[in-house]
Amino acid sequence: MTAPLPPSKAGPLPAARVTSLDGVRGVAACAVAAFHFLYAFRPDVYARDRTGFSLEDLPVAALWNGHFAVAVFFALSGFVLAASSPRSLREAPLMIGLRYVRLAVPALISSAIAWAWLTGFPDAGRAAQALSGSSWFRWTYQPPIPPLSQALWEGGIGVFLDGTTRFNNPLWTMRAELIGSLLIYGSYALLKGRTRAPAMVLGMVGFGLAEVYFLVAFCGGALVFELRDRLRDNAPVGWLLFALALTAGGIIPGHAAGGGLIGPVWPYLGAYGVCDIAAILLIVSVLITPGLRGFFEHTLLQRLGEMSFPLYLVHVPLIVAPAAFVFDRFSPLSPLGLAG
Repeated sequence: MTAPLPPSKAGPLPAARVTSLDGVRGVAACAVAAFHFLYAFRPDVYARDRTGFSLEDLPVAALWNGHFAVAVFFALSGFVLAASSPRSLREAPLMIGLRYVRLAVPALISSAIAWAWLTGFPDAGRAAQALSGSSWFRWTYQPPIPPLSQALWEGGIGVFLDGTTRFNNPLWTMRAELIGSLLIYGSYALLKGRTRAPAMVLGMVGFGLAEVYFLVAFCGGALVFELRDRLRDNAPVGWLLFALALTAGGIIPGHAAGGGLIGPVWPYLGAYGVCDIAAILLIVSVLITPGLRGFFEHTLLQRLGEMSFPLYLVHVPLIVAPAAFVFDRFSPLSPLGLAG
């Protein structure tokens, strides 16, 4: 996927891939994987109505906050979809169809992989859940595992209709991605030039009021693309936005309200809607901050960006099957651990 580079102080640059945003995508994929791993084996990290102060209440928690990471994915998708939008209404149906294929084929393959892992380790998830107490495993099929045909249906078609599957639960985002694609491609096919940015603002407000927060992120990402020519390098503002984004969106949601100035704000940090706005601010901060662009353009993060989609699609089957099997066998509370 391609998108124009942010302009420099000298003016807009020609269209090219924004490599720094690829790095952001790679970090977000790792954050989602960490989120699910911890949710499976250390669910206390995400306890609701928690009190006190811990790492989960710091911006660094963005590294294992899956809610924020997914919001970043949606905002990045809005940016990229706006960059590749149809030039006419006639092009829109074909581009939307191709978008579905690009989402459905990997989703179908990942669902088949999930079926294979679950069939190979059918009792691992249930055993791990008994040890960790994590309710997250309920989102994955337990024995008897449905047949491969159902896995193929859910991955390729069902998840786009229902928005859920218990073979590979992160695939719920595929439906959101398809709806976001319909929104951006459809509106861009109908709207031209300067009308697009106001339309995206109205979309953010409208979907926010309707509490359809993932579409707020899509519209926000597209809005950033539309305003890219007005963005100029501004490190102080960029670092401030970066800190604000990680504080508002990166902190694990669910802290109980407390006293003092910040106490009443705690429950809203990282919450749905807030993390979607924070994801948009994160993208802006990277585009206007040379230091952040350089960091996310590092070779390692670029490689993570290249692997982000496969990592996102296969990490949960690995967690609920082989990783859960290992956890059950070697946990201090397992029969083997107690015997050792």
